[in-house]
Amino acid sequence: MWTGYVPSMPQTWISRSPWIGRLAMGGVLAAALAALASGPAWWRAHGLVENGATLVSDGQYLPAVRQLVQAVAAAPHDARAHYYLGLAYAGLGEDEAALRHARDAVRLAPREPAYETGLATLLLDEGRVPEAVVHLRRAADMAPHSAEVRLLLADTLRRAGDVDGMEREYRNAMHLAPGGALAAIAREHLKAARERAAP
Repeated sequence: MWTGYVPSMPQTWISRSPWIGRLAMGGVLAAALAALASGPAWWRAHGLVENGATLVSDGQYLPAVRQLVQAVAAAPHDARAHYYLGLAYAGLGEDEAALRHARDAVRLAPREPAYETGLATLLLDEGRVPEAVVHLRRAADMAPHSAEVRLLLADTLRRAGDVDGMEREYRNAMHLAPGGALAAIAREHLKAARERAAP
């Protein structure tokens, strides 16, 4: 069952609506027509996603799944709907469905580090460490200043047996969050890993 890190979800309009993306790229008329054509479905899906995300945060996974399944049906290209539906399924122990929707979120919003991190966390719960490393490296490339991503990557590299990579990422996490709780956790994890590796 999913028990790992829940990355914060950015509220970018472009990732939540394809017509806003077209508007941002200069297709004002096309965007306006697309909004008129798909507006009610998108707004309905948006409300369902908001409700579903709140339910996931509250640990109410079954009601969240009901809301988010409707959101995905209304707006199948909404990466955020798939992301939270994946988390809800993970909370219910439905690992296959959770991974499917997490992968859909990454496919639909390939530049969103939170989705890469969420997918990696689900893969870690399945014991699929090498795949998780790939997604966490992508997330770290997209969010180079995130101490949280670096810490999770370091822990994952430790599980993968990559001692050099693990040390580098723990140091990166400490550097990115000096004096904070994440730096303390990184320092403690690095110390424990070194003690385990000592003869």
